Amino acid sequence: MEVLEVSKLPISRLSILAIVLSAAGARGQGVPPAAGAEAGAPVVLELFTSQGCSTCPPADRLLSELGRGVAAGQVIPLAFHVDYWDRLGWTDPFDSPRWSQRQQGYAHALSGDRLATPQLVIDGRAACVGSKRDEVLSKIAEVRTQPPAAAVDLTVGDPGRGGAHPRLRVKVAVRVLQQTSSRDLDLWVALTQSGLVTEVKGGENATATLRDDFVVRRLEKAFTVRGRAGEQRTKELDLALDPSWPLADLAVAAFVQDPSSLVIVGAARSPVAAQPRTGP
Repeated sequence: MEVLEVSKLPISRLSILAIVLSAAGARGQGVPPAAGAEAGAPVVLELFTSQGCSTCPPADRLLSELGRGVAAGQVIPLAFHVDYWDRLGWTDPFDSPRWSQRQQGYAHALSGDRLATPQLVIDGRAACVGSKRDEVLSKIAEVRTQPPAAAVDLTVGDPGRGGAHPRLRVKVAVRVLQQTSSRDLDLWVALTQSGLVTEVKGGENATATLRDDFVVRRLEKAFTVRGRAGEQRTKELDLALDPSWPLADLAVAAFVQDPSSLVIVGAARSPVAAQPRTGP
């Protein structure tokens, strides 16, 4: 597998990214302002990673920096922990065969069916090694010049704190802004958790303490909408919550994806709780 680690650049590099992304957004043309989506809308970053892979932690850190730093409002980070590293001595507590299957779909569309970690997929349009900082920043800026074809509105309700099986009410609305190449578009809703700390006991990262952010805990397809300009659809859905998940560590992302090309054409993100995280 091609899994490359690069040296960590100073934080000023992220300041440069903010300038690049702002300029890219300014170049977007042809899409009227709309709630939840405008020219230079947030870019969905899907990192396929594993705690069993020694070259994944630098990519995990980069995703955290992008999601928490100056680019936080311009990217929507999603960390999908794959399960195919488990056989090498460590079972990733956040992995799922569904996430491996999702990466396989991107591999078929973007990289000739080849799976590798850490892989970053940007808006379903491009992929690169998730730890290659310069390439990641360049591809984000390039993809951000694409005007969104759909506007996404996302409202997260008060989840409450009682009960053994809490659920989170989410309302999502989509409006197609321009004709797409696909007859139908899928609206996906993801629930992520940040601030996760794991002491790894085996595999390539044995003895390491790993910190993970934006880990996907739930992913549900809410509905399908016609890919014609002017089409609209709204739905409310419940996402199951584990009582042990701190609400301040959770966020919800919603994105519209072409099921044939896997290109993402609109997205939005909202925290579950307004208050910031506390603690280390």
